[in-house]
Amino acid sequence: MTIKQFLTIIGFGTLLCWSALGVVVWNIDPFEASTLSLSFFYVSAFLASAGTIMTVLYGIYHFFGDVQVPVFRYVKKSMHQGMLAAGVLTGLLFLQGHRLLNVWTIVFIVLLITFFVSLTFSQRTTRSV
Repeated sequence: MTIKQFLTIIGFGTLLCWSALGVVVWNIDPFEASTLSLSFFYVSAFLASAGTIMTVLYGIYHFFGDVQVPVFRYVKKSMHQGMLAAGVLTGLLFLQGHRLLNVWTIVFIVLLITFFVSLTFSQRTTRSV
């Protein structure tokens, strides 16, 4: 698969997910919604934001990154970070929907993310050439 095909598929899928999110927001009353309706909302919000973040991050890495790095590394990096960012955003949206999001939970989430990022940086090994 070429990068052009990949970006076309991701872009089309992202547009479909944003359309699905619009349909869910337009047609579902959040005060009378069932669990299935709310899960459609959270899944479509996750997929739409993940596709958008992945595409934007790939563009940033491609245009401002190192020329010597193969393209698949940018794709892998942007997909990984896009899914994580979309998961955090959807989690925050879920907490806000259940009225659990306040200053202390945001501080806890930031500390948790900082811990895991520092853990992954500390476990990286250097390559010997």
